Amino acid sequence: MERLALELVDSGLIMVSPRGNVSAPSPGLAIVDGDTLEVGRDAVRSARLKPRRLHSRFWQSLGTAPLARPFPHHLRTADLAHAHLQSMWTSTGGTAEEVLVAVPGLFTEEELGLLLGIAGACGMPIRGLVDVAVAAAADRATRPHCFHLDLHLHRAVLTEMEHGSEVVRTTVEEETRVGLISLQDLWARMLAGNFVRATRFDPLHKAATEQVLYLQLPNYLAALDERESTTVSISSGGRRHTVELERRDVVGAATPAYELLSSWVRGRSPGDETTLLLGDHIAALPGLVAYLRETTDLEIVTLHPAAAGGAVLHHADRIRTSDAAIPLVTRLPGYDARPPGPVTVAVDPPPGAVVEIETPTHLVVGGVAHRITDDAYLVGTVELSTGGGEETVTIRRLRDQVVVEFPPGAHVLLNGENLDDPAALTSGDRIRLGTAGDDVLLVTMAE
Repeated sequence: MERLALELVDSGLIMVSPRGNVSAPSPGLAIVDGDTLEVGRDAVRSARLKPRRLHSRFWQSLGTAPLARPFPHHLRTADLAHAHLQSMWTSTGGTAEEVLVAVPGLFTEEELGLLLGIAGACGMPIRGLVDVAVAAAADRATRPHCFHLDLHLHRAVLTEMEHGSEVVRTTVEEETRVGLISLQDLWARMLAGNFVRATRFDPLHKAATEQVLYLQLPNYLAALDERESTTVSISSGGRRHTVELERRDVVGAATPAYELLSSWVRGRSPGDETTLLLGDHIAALPGLVAYLRETTDLEIVTLHPAAAGGAVLHHADRIRTSDAAIPLVTRLPGYDARPPGPVTVAVDPPPGAVVEIETPTHLVVGGVAHRITDDAYLVGTVELSTGGGEETVTIRRLRDQVVVEFPPGAHVLLNGENLDDPAALTSGDRIRLGTAGDDVLLVTMAE
């Protein structure tokens, strides 16, 4: 039986398969522009170009009330959720016989019922629901008292659990003063200020450069995990503007939010025998893990992005049901001494299965091989068909993939074919900017 796990956290929905395949995160964003509806990563690529057409709360406020202006009156948040879920289901091929869903504990019974109805309309066969925090904690060795903290687009969610022979959810709370979008806006304004002071160029002045800044911001923040500073470059009007982004400045700007989270957890903790599990969305924030370790007495454990999805598949028999009314599972067996892993279900490929091509390790430019890392490698600049001047094209490692990234309207060719959107790359692929110039070859170096 083909089975998938869906982790439904709006900062990045993912699908996990028993083979260990994890889909790229798809944030809960939607762009409604006339008859055009874009969701997930497609919406990310035009969110700053059409900010008044952006909706980012449809998973948090799932319902059937008409949307307010400027959105069409006939649309509901349920319609946007349907489009997002349909997009994810279609991307998997839509052939799985059952899907088990890990949901935030703040979903109400009405919202869960609506979710099941939306999934049914998409043809997605949901056969089980489980609290995402309980799933994430089930295969982890923790202290008897356990918290799970994660970051959504517009809120942080703290789930309290007792951890023994079973992991049992006790309470769920939200903090709406902290969210991924508000932090991204904070850092974007700070970075724009750096540009203005150093170069008099304001990337937030034009929608096109603002979009580039927001698209590249996760790259810059990720680079600060391993270094104290990183170089930020944005091209506009035929000129290239560059500033340094310091880790201390990023952490300093976010410290009020970090202190809010720290005091929230400290106020809920009953004592030293407590573990704090950090979902990957919140653990990725620069400097937060170190700040929590300095300001709390808790054992801090960061989770792999597929921690919940993998546990869902491992405990499928405890989660799935054949009943028409699907209950929300809020308890699972505790840690059973198996080595915890990012995906806790592993199967051998069937005989004759096609082995996936290895992820590229290097790119070759002008006969010179460059190692691909999490830092964005600047391939070059291209003119935009939209008339927005020149913008950058980069290649970098993103989790277990290598991706080429560029703004909308850039003329980029992959193996001789026009590439409309950023894409994952495999060994042997060739990237070319425009109709001239040398190819960039993606290769895997043998050990």
